[in-house]
Amino acid sequence: MAKCPICDSRKGKRQCVIANGLVCSQCCGTIRKEDLCLDCSYYQKPKRKYNEVPSFTTNQIHESDVLTGYSNAIEGAFCAYDIENNKNLKDADTIKILELLIDKYHFKDTEINCDSPFLSAGFNFVDAVIGKDLTGFDELVLVKVLSILHAVVKRLTKTTGKEYMNVIHSYAG
Repeated sequence: MAKCPICDSRKGKRQCVIANGLVCSQCCGTIRKEDLCLDCSYYQKPKRKYNEVPSFTTNQIHESDVLTGYSNAIEGAFCAYDIENNKNLKDADTIKILELLIDKYHFKDTEINCDSPFLSAGFNFVDAVIGKDLTGFDELVLVKVLSILHAVVKRLTKTTGKEYMNVIHSYAG
């Protein structure tokens, strides 16, 4: 096999329309462009790194009445949605809804792509609370609150899949 024309060090195994030849898998992942590579069998949409989204610390949240208010409004919305759905909201669902909210407010997605009607409804429910209760909010502040909540849910979730929801139910309702 021929060497990859981009890095000139590894074997080219993947046919590439951008390089007009065979490229190695690493270069394939590095040079791909959604508009040109969408039909390629090797194409994967880039994964979002939610752990790299700007965030407050838990101490910053607890030391600020405003940030605590934002957090309480969002967590209260999760509790209300959970109660409305017979307490079927799992921590994994909460994580996904937070990711959808981060997609909207941080990554600026205009369309929310979600195959689950339950998660879509949860996103819409929490987003409506944000729009109603947090009027005039600074989007960066909101993103940082959503991001720390995302980290907290991931940290608390262990065995039953409802550790976070059980904790916030004891505080928020």
